[in-house]
Amino acid sequence: MAASCQEVAVGLLARRDHSVHELQQKLTQRGFDQDTIALTLDECLARGWLDDARFAASLLRQGVSKHHGWLRICQDAKRKGIDTELLSRAEQEQEVDWYALARETAQRKYADLDGRLPPAEQKEKAKRMRFLQSRGFNFDQIQYALSHDDSDTHF
Repeated sequence: MAASCQEVAVGLLARRDHSVHELQQKLTQRGFDQDTIALTLDECLARGWLDDARFAASLLRQGVSKHHGWLRICQDAKRKGIDTELLSRAEQEQEVDWYALARETAQRKYADLDGRLPPAEQKEKAKRMRFLQSRGFNFDQIQYALSHDDSDTHF
């Protein structure tokens, strides 16, 4: 017996939160028609099983815990069909300090045994900048992370 569209949707949502866009794609891939998918999505939204705002907040928390910057998290959100506005609201609620996160990320990767970021030659500094940029931090955050001397704090 084939599972109904709603049964499949509930099964997917039981494993983890999804965005509306993600769930729609997964149901489409399983061969359900668009009308059935639309009804199922409406039902899931009405029951609170599916919530893009909640998903955006979760995506932001996960990104921060992985030491990803705002730009990387936005990129991941767009891929999952989340509007940047929802992500911005979640970011305001969570009050993330992107500068501190960039510094912590740099220190975790490049700090010496004393927890300090050792000075670097131009080539090494460029490598560190590329690393932080790939993590989604902007130029100001990267500059702060690599030049900030916080000798009282050790990570």
